[in-house]
Amino acid sequence: MHQSVRGPVWPEIVLVLAISIMAAWVVNVARPGPLPWWGDFAAKKVEETTRKGLAVLTPKQAMEALKAQSALFVDAREPDEFAQERIPGAIHISAEALLTGLDAAVSGLAKDKPMIIYCSNLACPKSNDLAQGMKDMGFTALSVMPDGLEGWKAEGGPVEGS
Repeated sequence: MHQSVRGPVWPEIVLVLAISIMAAWVVNVARPGPLPWWGDFAAKKVEETTRKGLAVLTPKQAMEALKAQSALFVDAREPDEFAQERIPGAIHISAEALLTGLDAAVSGLAKDKPMIIYCSNLACPKSNDLAQGMKDMGFTALSVMPDGLEGWKAEGGPVEGS
């Protein structure tokens, strides 16, 4: 019977890890909008939103709009999240309506009414997606609050819900 003696596995693990990191770096550099390895994700989200031709509001600016009752707040999160907690007076249009029929979801809304669209937080793409879909349908006064409900609450914004 022949027994083989195998040395430590860690050099192979280090090699696989090094190759993986190099491959990730090459793919990231090659993509049209590379992801930052570190940096300001808030600035990246604002840049992405403005690149789409959408206005960006901070939570403080959105609070002023709420106080003045000058805009309709649109929550793009999941229905259960909306039911649990939302900005006072907000309506719910799930970003999934882009797939299931946005026409029905926005029927009755004036296309020139100022609207502030938000979702959960900076990592949530739903507000941008919904705003872009509504913009493509001819809505003209859309703003996105990239900080989402988390940023709103962090700035002391009021919420309602169950």
